[in-house]
Amino acid sequence: MKKFFKITAGISLVLMQLIFQAAAFAQDLESQTARTVNAVMMQDNGSLWVQNQNGIMIWATNIRQGENLEVYLSDKIDDYGTPLEETKTAWRVTNGESAKNEFTHVRYNNTDYWAISSRIATAEKTGRISSACAVYRSIDLSDVRLNSLPQGTFVCVGEQFNVTEKISFTEVTFFDYSLYSKVTAYVLSEKVTSSGQ
Repeated sequence: MKKFFKITAGISLVLMQLIFQAAAFAQDLESQTARTVNAVMMQDNGSLWVQNQNGIMIWATNIRQGENLEVYLSDKIDDYGTPLEETKTAWRVTNGESAKNEFTHVRYNNTDYWAISSRIATAEKTGRISSACAVYRSIDLSDVRLNSLPQGTFVCVGEQFNVTEKISFTEVTFFDYSLYSKVTAYVLSEKVTSSGQ
């Protein structure tokens, strides 16, 4: 009888170990598949790059503004516990000229690439500016920038903030061609039409 209980206890122990290993494997698999966030290309005709064996980024293809990407997340976190994007600084070469840029690791059409970090933005919602509007640096009505956004400008749509009873601002990210970089600012909410990703 003692032998039976020892065997049964041994089998139970092995089964428990297998269950824990299976759970750990499933959690590992889940964390690997959840290591990306949605993003979009902000620049029209934006470039995607591949890295050669010398660590230099070589142009691979161009994609349209608004094309969906997946951004890989690193193991690093910010001060709020949010995972940071996987980035690296590298030289790029195009048309015989070279420059150093920060790149973000992305997946597009099930293929891995690198995109210049200032040309893409993480986004859950995108939209357009419905009519030309002022751009604000903060949610203060007196904090307007000199430039304005023309009707039809592609934007990533962020959080909405009520400023007064009748006025609200929406955070938007857009590609500023004069700076050749994405910019995050605020516009009157009534000027933004959004669509989910």
